[in-house]
Amino acid sequence: MTRVLGAKDIGGFNVTALLDEGLLAVRKAIARICLQSRAEDTLLIYYSGYSFAAADGNLYLPVADSDKELPDATAIDADFMLGRIRQSACRRVVLLVDGCHSGAFFNNNRGIPDGLFAITACAANEYTADTPTGGAFTQALVSGLESADADRDGDGRISVDELHEFIKARLAKQGYASTPQKWVWNVREPIYLTSAPPKVFLSYCRQDVAKTQRLRKALEAAGFVIWLDLEGIQSGDWKARVTEGLSRARALVFLMTPESLGSEAVRKELAFATAKGLPILPVTLGEMPKDSIPDWYRFDYDTIHRHTLHPSFPAAEIQMLAQAIRSARC
Repeated sequence: MTRVLGAKDIGGFNVTALLDEGLLAVRKAIARICLQSRAEDTLLIYYSGYSFAAADGNLYLPVADSDKELPDATAIDADFMLGRIRQSACRRVVLLVDGCHSGAFFNNNRGIPDGLFAITACAANEYTADTPTGGAFTQALVSGLESADADRDGDGRISVDELHEFIKARLAKQGYASTPQKWVWNVREPIYLTSAPPKVFLSYCRQDVAKTQRLRKALEAAGFVIWLDLEGIQSGDWKARVTEGLSRARALVFLMTPESLGSEAVRKELAFATAKGLPILPVTLGEMPKDSIPDWYRFDYDTIHRHTLHPSFPAAEIQMLAQAIRSARC
């Protein structure tokens, strides 16, 4: 989360990370950031840890020196956090809580500040799902922000609403019983957490590298981040690099030529993208001779619409392709 939120090309937040800190340090950090946040800022507070609901129904967020027998004296509670947010000039606040029973955060609380959007990992009566590499909620959170998979409208930005829908669908697909919850109080406009442009994987063959570079520049000018493997084959780690690139992309653009249709590497990339549910957009430069299209492509991909571009890459045709990429859905 620190890396993703702090990256200039993803979240762009000024991040203060508190790892295993005591109660005083955490309370002071929360109070300080709330007071320092301006009206035009977006304030994001993220907690991950062992949260629990006490007998009085209040949710407590333990820190390094908390005593479970004395939660009201030694843990962060919702009233403290909401009180600090109320004192802030900021009215665009995002609260993300990854912990068991985190849906109880707003139990017994009054005076919720305007402009607050909260997502909790589960309902008040649920437990969070853990995996060998961390909480499933936080993993889904990072994945949605980092890979732009949560960008449902294709505008290159991820709103908190989009993020919630992505996390909920991701955990349900993975078979977890916990249900991420959301609360919204007088949020006047969408709150965006990232401004990273959509990432596009360009599939091509080595013989077409010059054409591919020209297509890459045209798509970058249209606002996309392009993943193009120019070094991976030479480095001997082609499979790892390509699978990582495809996993982070929102669409695969396939430069379709007689040479690329004869490439085994291209065929594997298309198959992997299909298995991942990644949208595939074939692009031809001029008309493709019918006798140059092999049977394997006709069988698996011939129903996919092909975009025909003039070799000079006219701006209007590139914009039509760009709109198709933004509208594509996994």
